[in-house]
Amino acid sequence: MTPNDTARTRPPGPPAWFIVTSHGWSASHWLAHNLTRHPQIACLHSSAALPADQPEPYDIAELMARQDYARLFALIAQFRAGYGTRATTPPADLYRPLEARTDARLIGSVHSFRLRDLPALAPDLTPPDRGLRIVNLIRHPVNLVNSGAGQFELTFRLDLNELQWITRRIVETGLDSFERIAARHRICPGDPEVLAFFGACVTLRGLAADFAARDRLRELGLSGYAGSVRQEDVTRDPAVFRDLLTRLGPGAVDCPQAYLDQVFADPRRNVHNARPRPTDPAALFADWAPWQQEAFAFCLDAFGLRAPYQAEGYALEMVPPGKDLA
Repeated sequence: MTPNDTARTRPPGPPAWFIVTSHGWSASHWLAHNLTRHPQIACLHSSAALPADQPEPYDIAELMARQDYARLFALIAQFRAGYGTRATTPPADLYRPLEARTDARLIGSVHSFRLRDLPALAPDLTPPDRGLRIVNLIRHPVNLVNSGAGQFELTFRLDLNELQWITRRIVETGLDSFERIAARHRICPGDPEVLAFFGACVTLRGLAADFAARDRLRELGLSGYAGSVRQEDVTRDPAVFRDLLTRLGPGAVDCPQAYLDQVFADPRRNVHNARPRPTDPAALFADWAPWQQEAFAFCLDAFGLRAPYQAEGYALEMVPPGKDLA
């Protein structure tokens, strides 16, 4: 496809900007990569703010199978550097250099900014010479934790900084509670599978911070905040994907059928957890071991996430009250 195939006459004026915030483990690279496939969209991805036009660069299992440890540790270093700056980097610092290299009409990023960091950046979210829209990419927390646990089982072997940070978060969240769960089910908290799953559960704390930040942006009257989009919808429903383009940059680009067909012909996803398990959240929760169900329920309610996720349309009736399990 060429720009002439997919767009009307180029509108005057500067390009529109967008931010898709994401906790991760939510097909964020798939979204960023397929946004970039539009000839008039330029997009960055991840805390490292890498160009999203390259195929999936984060398949850790594949890099390990190739024994490409130099590439692995280079990526880890890039991500770690990004973790330290993403909370204070104005979007303009990423997007203006990208503007200089492209004639795209819609410029932005996916998973380079976290929603929880944006209230502190509020003055930078309303640039006087650019329109900036923000959408939060979310996923059912059961599937999110399942994916995160699979990733941690791999990355804990490689990234000592992440290992110590997540382990400390487990302790801070409720060491006594996790030890009681471990005692009931006769498991060792430090076993790789257990530690990874506990770690994925405690990262839900960041989702609570994201919901609080969403409310704060609304209180600030930030007109550019355009709500959330569910991974389950945007990766399966072309109408939702088309609507997302409109929300990210009203009138900036067209979304022709040929482009949508190309997007939804892309089967690639970064599979964080390769264990064969159901994808339906209720079936997946039922498939978990009892200790996993209890750890998830404890964290879901410890962080006050049940009501916010239900308000987003996610069913959580299968999850028992966490306070009864801690």
